[in-house]
Amino acid sequence: MGAFLQIGDVASQTGLSADTIRFYERERLLQRPTRSTGGFRLYSKSDIADLDFIRNAQNLGFSLQEIRDLVALRNSRHPDCGQVEKMLEHKIASVRGKIDALHKLERELQRTMIRCQANLRNAEEGKAEDCPALSEISQTKGRKKK
Repeated sequence: MGAFLQIGDVASQTGLSADTIRFYERERLLQRPTRSTGGFRLYSKSDIADLDFIRNAQNLGFSLQEIRDLVALRNSRHPDCGQVEKMLEHKIASVRGKIDALHKLERELQRTMIRCQANLRNAEEGKAEDCPALSEISQTKGRKKK
């Protein structure tokens, strides 16, 4: 039984909390571990490798369902690299879309800040108006409403 670790030791070794490890089990990302006679979860080196894989996939931005699919592919007898490639292409396209949206947001914030700075310069000359940034933020200007 020396080759097995309890959840606290696994948490320390992986940097994950015990709650996160249990969550991964409930979400079927990690196989249910064996149990000791006292009912404690017992994890193997293979389980730790699986947890590292899950954490790394999550850090790469994969959703829980995508990670579930990756784990299934990883555990299959002959993993389909073509399927993994499609998942990566989809993830890259998603990241590029988010980058484009962030660039647009940055430009919008820059324009608002420039108007605010101009208003501050006008204030020094006694020609200030209400804060244009607050007015801009108040208007939806075609932004999605939640």
